[in-house]
Amino acid sequence: MSPFLDSTILIKAFTENPDKDECRQVVHEKFITDALCLVESHYFIALISKSKVHATKSIKSLFKSNCIILDLDKELLFEAFKRGEKYNLDTFDLIHYTTALLNNCSEIISYDKDFDGLEIKRAEP
Repeated sequence: MSPFLDSTILIKAFTENPDKDECRQVVHEKFITDALCLVESHYFIALISKSKVHATKSIKSLFKSNCIILDLDKELLFEAFKRGEKYNLDTFDLIHYTTALLNNCSEIISYDKDFDGLEIKRAEP
């Protein structure tokens, strides 16, 4: 079982911050993420680095890595929205959590504490 990597990890892996090295290490291992997470990450990497080119290269580098990028489709949205009343998560986190749940991820690697207390444990790098 692979972990799910949240956008907080991807953003920190490709921007200057104290957690960069730990996050880059996790990005080089096998993981699962979803297309929405890549969109979120691209937006914030571009915002933080002030470079859309850097953000694009960063996200595109994941296409060559040992990760599984799952599509956002109507079935996933349906499953996420079904869980909306049960979990106190924003829409983005609900989609990420549902992706991790449906794909039997071992954990969610994230700095986002909104993932605490769910069926899948949250871990930091």
